[in-house]
Formats: sequence, structure tokens, C-alpha cells
Amino acid sequence: MDTLKKEDVEKLIKEGKSLKDMDFSFAELDGIDLSGQDLSGAVFTGAEIRNANFEGANLEGAFIADADFSGANFKNANLSRAILQRVNLRNANFENANMFKVQLMVCDASGANFKNANMQQSRLEKTRFRKAVMDKADISYSNMRSTDFQEASFIGTKFSYSDLRKSQLQRAWFENVEAEEVMVYGKKPWLEGSKAKLDIDQIKAPNWDD
Repeated sequence: MDTLKKEDVEKLIKEGKSLKDMDFSFAELDGIDLSGQDLSGAVFTGAEIRNANFEGANLEGAFIADADFSGANFKNANLSRAILQRVNLRNANFENANMFKVQLMVCDASGANFKNANMQQSRLEKTRFRKAVMDKADISYSNMRSTDFQEASFIGTKFSYSDLRKSQLQRAWFENVEAEEVMVYGKKPWLEGSKAKLDIDQIKAPNWDD
């Protein structure tokens, strides 16, 4: 199948066609409006979809790799069980998004907004969240090893029973967080919670080994 163009996708939407499980690999869809669309199971390998609107869209189980989604709006979107690898998510908006069991691996989410997002049981390894807003997000029972949270904001954030080993937390702001039994190297930068050893099997998501 030829690479999808923006006008092709807009025509499908206008005709009410399903976008579920569609292959958007290498598509150039900057600024496209996919709000409210069912994109579950879709593939976005190598896609360029900067500043696109995914508000309220369903991206459950989507696969996104080596793609550019910088500035995209995922507010109220469903990204549960989606896999994102090496994706540019700089300044993207994930406010109120359902990101249960999401996998953000080696992504750049600097300056992104995850306020009030449900990120329980997620894998956020080796991803950059510099200056990101994590306020009121629930990241509990997650693997955040080797993440870069420098200058990020954690106000009212829940990340109990998570693995923060090798994470960079310099100049991050922690306020009223829930951080019970978090694995972290060195001195924890928050007041609440406790540094404790725990069995990794207790916190890893069921799909960690998929």
C-alpha cells in the first residue's frame, strides 16, 4: 500500500470509514485532525504527525516507532497498552489521557504535559521527560528506570511501588506526592514516601515481558 497522504486520511474520515488497525507508516500528516477517531491497533512507524489533534481518540494497542508526534494533542485520548519507541513527543499534551500499561521507550517527551494522566503499570524506560508536567498523574506500579525527569513537576503525583533507579531527578519539583516503597538510588528528593527494597515482580506490569 502506498504511503497515506493527509488528504487521503481526511477523505476516509469524511466518508465515515474505519481507521482501526490502519497502517500509517511513513505518512506525513502534520496538523491533521484525528480527534475522536478509533485508531486502536494502528501502526505509525516512521510517521510525521506534528501538531496533530488526537483529542478523545482511541489509540489502544497502537504501535508508534521512530515517529515525530511533537506538539500533538492527546488530551482525553486512550493510549492504554500502546507501544511508543524512539518517538518525538516534545511539548505534546497528554492531559487526562488513559495511558494504562503504556510503553514509552527511548522517547523524548521534554516539555510534555501529563497532568492527571493515568499511567499505572507503565514502562517509561530511558525516556526524557525534562521540564515535563506530571502533576496529579498516577504513575504507580511503573518502571521508570533510566528516565530523565530533570526540572519536571510532580505536584500531587502518585508513583508508589515504582522503580526509579538510574533516573535523573535533578531540579525536579516534588509536592504532596504519594511515593511509598519506591526504588531509588541515593537520597530521595521528596518528603513523603520511603526508600525501600521490594521484589520487582510485585511492581512490574503483566505485559513487561511481552
